[in-house]
Amino acid sequence: MSKTLQIIIGIIIIAIIVALVFVFGTGKTTEGLVKIGVLAPLTGEASQWGVPPKEGIELALELIKNRVDNKKVEVIYEDTQCDPAKGVSAVQKLINIDEVDAIIGAVCSSVTLAIAPIVEKSEVPLISPASTSPKISDAGDYVFRVVPSDALRGEVFADYIKNDVGLNKVAILYINNEGGAGNKDSFKKRFEELGGKIVAIESYAQGTKDVKTQLMKIKNQNIQAIVIVSYPADSVIILKQAQELGLSLPLYFQTEALEDPFVLEAAGESANGVIYILQADPSGREVEKFENMFEEKFNRAPALYAAEGFDAFNLIIKAIKECKAETDLSSCIKDELYTIKNYQGVSGTITFDGKGDVLKPMAIKKIIENGKKKVLMIK
Repeated sequence: MSKTLQIIIGIIIIAIIVALVFVFGTGKTTEGLVKIGVLAPLTGEASQWGVPPKEGIELALELIKNRVDNKKVEVIYEDTQCDPAKGVSAVQKLINIDEVDAIIGAVCSSVTLAIAPIVEKSEVPLISPASTSPKISDAGDYVFRVVPSDALRGEVFADYIKNDVGLNKVAILYINNEGGAGNKDSFKKRFEELGGKIVAIESYAQGTKDVKTQLMKIKNQNIQAIVIVSYPADSVIILKQAQELGLSLPLYFQTEALEDPFVLEAAGESANGVIYILQADPSGREVEKFENMFEEKFNRAPALYAAEGFDAFNLIIKAIKECKAETDLSSCIKDELYTIKNYQGVSGTITFDGKGDVLKPMAIKKIIENGKKKVLMIK
């Protein structure tokens, strides 16, 4: 064989190898890959709100067998511990290193607001399963959520306390972060519009273990009730310390913390008689199907926000199915989410408005003896 012929054969072999690599890739996947990032407090005091969405996502991923439109779906979890700084580091990793196509999260409003400018600049769509701060409505075109804004919750709760219960003078005790401040502001605005008076406002830092000083200040005021905005762990502290101080005023909790079994078990009889507000429970065949599948997988009923995690994941998958192969996937997912109308999710019917918000009915509940709950009103 001549040297010239050897060179020609070598060139042909190299060309064939290059062509094969171009057609079949490097062996990672022959059909493409979709990456979805998840930001949630998987450990720490807010983990009661972060683990359930993760479980809902795991169930949804299992049901589609880790694939969508012949592409493998990879989910990457990051623990924020409800810390905005940790959330920023995590979202930068998801976007710049993992190169995710979409993000589910965050859970705590303070984290979602901290990462919103980053996802907006990077043009990566984000759906929060639990963040409720009114400020999120204006956080950007790429930010969505499947829970109602605290602006709605505050208005409904204020209307209930002022018009349905007939109270005129109340105090507010709230956790001093984005979620707490948002709830406080929305309630105060509406309650005062209705002619009510906020006699005192006290706050405490996230992670606080003692609120007796704030409770004593409120106790000495001429008020009819206390409106409280808290996380699960500090809800227990507030309930127990209010009981220790002999504070007999009615307590109205403006977050879903009292829905948490941990809170009811830890607070015991100090939670009896407490009234709280949260999104009304959805119903229907899809909800029952989800609950049965969840119980079969995890051997227990889904906790709060598991359904929202399930819906957020499936909405992203639905959007991906509508996107054409030649389009930028992240931008296409964002555009498709805005077209979602009357989607029958397991967390309720979902329609995104022009700000990525949803409207859902709210429930007023009361804790009766032994941690049992009673629905007082749906508004």
